Amino acid sequence: MINSTRYHLSAEISRQQKLAAQIARAQSDISNETRIQRASDDPAATARYADIRRAQANEDVWTKNIDVASALATRADSTLDGVTTTMDRVRELMTLATTGTYNDNDRKAFAVELRAMAAEIADLSQTKDSRGQLLFPAGPSLAVPIGNGVFVSPSVSSDGLFTNIQTAAGPKDLAQLINDAADAIELTDKAERELASAASLDEVVLAVDNTAIVRGDQGVRAARLDTARERFASSALLNSEEAGKLVGTDIPETVAKLQAKQLSLDAAQAVFTRINKQTLFDLLG
Repeated sequence: MINSTRYHLSAEISRQQKLAAQIARAQSDISNETRIQRASDDPAATARYADIRRAQANEDVWTKNIDVASALATRADSTLDGVTTTMDRVRELMTLATTGTYNDNDRKAFAVELRAMAAEIADLSQTKDSRGQLLFPAGPSLAVPIGNGVFVSPSVSSDGLFTNIQTAAGPKDLAQLINDAADAIELTDKAERELASAASLDEVVLAVDNTAIVRGDQGVRAARLDTARERFASSALLNSEEAGKLVGTDIPETVAKLQAKQLSLDAAQAVFTRINKQTLFDLLG
């Protein structure tokens, strides 16, 4: 009888200890807002959560790269806007200079402005980025990783924009092309001037069209960066939601279970104390 009583007492104490442990764990889950405190709690969820965390870490790095690249792309586009505006004015002046309605003094004034714009173009070609490097490098521009095996160059190369423009007279720098136009409209011989000015106007129109193409290319690069940023923002939201479902504590459900277990423990302790009070005295006796 005593052994049986002791067994029942031990079993009830063990049950209440388990309840107490479950209550403590529920309180911890609520406090930490996570239901997984060790991998053994849910191996499958833990493994998936680790995959998500790795993906989030990679995407955080790529997003930072996109931010840096986007800043460079924005500066490049702003600079190209200046080039476009300048080249539009160059074309306007050359069109006026070749109409034959302006005198030598007018053409000299046009030439002065053209040379000033050539100098401006030369300065724009040397624009530096935040790292102190050329925004439009001579060779291929720096490719920035923005995904797994995905790279984007945030700005175009100077080749084909400021340098190596293919004209009928051979490759020219953009600044040189403008200076040649200024020289052409200042020629004193009318026939020679008209011929040279017409050729220079063709080169200027070619350069204007080429600048528009290059700016379109720059716009494509910026759009790719924007698309990648939006994709990662969406991915970050989905990953965060999945991670929360995998390891996050369902607070209302856990609180309800906690309260139920606490009530069970309180009731069990009260009954245990009342029923076994005399039995405990008998055992001690």
